[in-house]
Amino acid sequence: MTANRWPLVGLLLVQIVLGYEWLMSGLTKIVRGGFPSGLADELTEKSEGVGGWYKSFLDDIVIPNGEVFGYLVLVGEVLVGLGLVGAALVWMLGWERLPLGGRRTLLAVTVLASLGGILLNVSFHLANASAHPWLIPGDGFDEGVDLDSVMPALQAVLIVVSVAGLRSLRSEARTAPVLGRPKPHGA
Repeated sequence: MTANRWPLVGLLLVQIVLGYEWLMSGLTKIVRGGFPSGLADELTEKSEGVGGWYKSFLDDIVIPNGEVFGYLVLVGEVLVGLGLVGAALVWMLGWERLPLGGRRTLLAVTVLASLGGILLNVSFHLANASAHPWLIPGDGFDEGVDLDSVMPALQAVLIVVSVAGLRSLRSEARTAPVLGRPKPHGA
């Protein structure tokens, strides 16, 4: 492995850890059961300090349809986890063997899974009426930055790198010689 690939491998390992977190969260909800049916009660209890537009969203849309949103969260977590872990593993183990379309698909899966993860993280953060993630915690036993605050930042990095990869693939495709077309004279 060349030295310039180590940063990519490090980023892919972070992607696997993020995906594992999502996958375990979703699978725990499946194995333990009761998440979809208990979401409305949980949100009613935990969201006491939520204010503004998000309180209205919870009270008017999410809580009355708690079971539906519970299943959406559960499925969303599993899909985000599978997307992040699967894309990272395929990239690490078979990127060179993938055709151009496969590479694009892999990067698009990473972008979509990361966007889904950010949406879930921000929703959890808002629903828990958590303080701003970058302020001093209210309690000495709290962490400085909670996981729902770090994960969106890491997933945003995955999006930026994946979009840059997609752009790079697009420019490579434009400059690659077309099979069967003769090279320009002198090339």
